Order: sequence, then C-alpha cells, then structure tokens
Amino acid sequence: MTFSSRRAGRVAFAFAAALAASTVLAPVQAQDARVTLVQADVQKRVDALIKGLTAGGGKVKYGSAAAEGKDGIIIKDVEITSPDGKTVTAEAVIARDFDWQSPDQPTHMDISIKKLVMPAASLEKDVTDLGVTSLTINADFAYALDDAKKTFEVTGIVIDVVELGELRIKLKLAGIASGDLKSALGGAKPGDDAATKLLAQLSLVSASISFKDKSLTQRLIKVDAKKKGISEDEAKKKMLEELAEQKKQAQDDATKEVLDLAVKFLSSPGVVELVASPSSPANVMATFMALMGSPGTLKEMLGLTIAVK
Repeated sequence: MTFSSRRAGRVAFAFAAALAASTVLAPVQAQDARVTLVQADVQKRVDALIKGLTAGGGKVKYGSAAAEGKDGIIIKDVEITSPDGKTVTAEAVIARDFDWQSPDQPTHMDISIKKLVMPAASLEKDVTDLGVTSLTINADFAYALDDAKKTFEVTGIVIDVVELGELRIKLKLAGIASGDLKSALGGAKPGDDAATKLLAQLSLVSASISFKDKSLTQRLIKVDAKKKGISEDEAKKKMLEELAEQKKQAQDDATKEVLDLAVKFLSSPGVVELVASPSSPANVMATFMALMGSPGTLKEMLGLTIAVK
C-alpha cells in the first residue's frame, strides 16, 4: 500500500505558523496540540477505510485527507489499483458517518464517492461491447443496523453511472441484529446454515427501487441489432413482438401488467420504479417462495406497485 504526502498536515502547519506571528507561546502550543490530535484521528480513519478497500489485495494512493463535519473525513484524489492491475480513480471519498469502532463490519455508514472513473482498460468486455470507452460513477451509501430494534435500514443507495443510468434503492428490514449478520457472513459454527436461519427470521418492512435510463436501453438494442445483423429499429420491433407474445401466454393479470410496463419502457425509456409497502412486515423466506409461485400472490403479499414514468 502506498500513500502520498499529507497536504492537510501541511495546511495545518502553515496555519499554526501564522498564529505564531501574532499570538503568545502558550495559545500556539495548545493549537499545535489540537491540530496534531485532529490529524492523528483523521489518519486512523483514513487507514480504516483504506483497509476495507484493499481487503482483497491491491493498492490505494490519495492526495489529501481532512476532517469532514463532526465525525467524518474527506479523502481527495484517490487511486485504487486492484490485485489484477486494474486502476480506477475518484475525485473524492466522503465519509460523513461511519462505524469507526468496527470498520471491518460497520453497523452504520453514510459515504459518498464523487466522480469515480473507470478507464477502458478496467472495464469488462460486456461493458465495452455497449460502446462505452469509460465509466464515470457517483455513488451514495447510507444505512444503519439497530441492534436494539433489530432493524436494518438502507436510507439511501444511489449509483449514478453517468453514461448508462441511475439506480436508487431504499430498504427496511426487521428481525436482524449485528450478531445474525456476522454469522450469516461466515461467523457461524461448522454445520450451521446461518444464512437460511437469517432469511427465516427476516421480514421486509418496506422497499423502493428505481432505475433512470440514460442510454443503457438503446445501447442494448444496438448490441442486439449488431449480433443479428439487422437495423436497430428492426431489433427493437422484434423485442416488442416477443413481449406481446409472452403476454398472450401469460396466465395471470400480474404478469400481464409487468409485460405491459416492459413494453412501455422499451418504447420510451425513462424511469421504472418498484415500491413494496406490505400492510405488515413480510417474511423474506415466504416472499421467495411466492416469487417461485404466483406473481399475483407476491404482489398482494408485498403491496407491490410498479410504474414507468
């Protein structure tokens, strides 16, 4: 792991030097002690975040780091290189809130990533096939796990891929505590199916997922047209015909409704939004079982609505 010099430390030093020219020695010493303490705390938090970024190997470089608000930090000019040599850069990583006591498995966080750029060399073939030469991503992650209430709430996940589209997620689950999560992630005793046990006790309180299309749909049509050796208009027409045929074969109104919305979105890509508002918390295991059965039952169980705007 490599690190650049700390610009924030140099700024703090310059500020202390300016004070020395106009104040008495004792206040300056107090100021120096405070700045040193703040910078040491910032460095600990930077190290904690970077440890998470490099858990699977790789390296991180950054230009500067400073305190952000009461308990947060901002790291600027970040460069992350994965173990296989692929590099991405970010203008800034801002942690407004974070579980600094448990950085490996934080129970709460509010983090933003600004202008994460993935060059062509770091993209998978499926992405470059879409005609994308680089990706620019802005992302927000905010959630909290409350052990006392046994709830897990994602107050906002936003992944804005500038070239393709924007995904937004909100979610609230009940029946989960940090111990349950640790067990499901590998802390259980051998032979225990902790993940299954977690799903059995977990309930969905509410959820909303939306996707705003920017160019993804049209790029997918273009790829399909190229593969089949036809025009993009013809490729789109065939997709719509296939959806119409699926609707004819659909056995229930819920499936037909989804297919109608798919036709609407494909015809005029915009925003598709799915909202789940069950009248009472819906057991996640039962929800999976309903998903394999009747779409109508799933819709009723979750108070599900889907809209294309």
